[in-house]
Amino acid sequence: MQKAVALPVGILAAICILMFIFIWWWFPRHWKKGVKADQDEWDEARRQRDAREIELEAQRQAGQGDGSAPPAYTEAKPPPPKLTYVPPVTAY
Repeated sequence: MQKAVALPVGILAAICILMFIFIWWWFPRHWKKGVKADQDEWDEARRQRDAREIELEAQRQAGQGDGSAPPAYTEAKPPPPKLTYVPPVTAY
């Protein structure tokens, strides 16, 4: 009776070991890939910010503006409508 139990336990142990090895291999690869993607995004944002600062400095040197960013476009929104609830008349 002992042999019948040993085979499934061995198979289960082998599957667990293979899953552990797979996770050990897979997780660091995707962790590094995600960190690299974040770093690339931050570098691109920094590059754009630096380019904008250089452009603003050039405008300031040329006297074409005060060197600040252009004002954001804001659309005037109408006020929300006043909601009035009139309950229906019920006779008791």
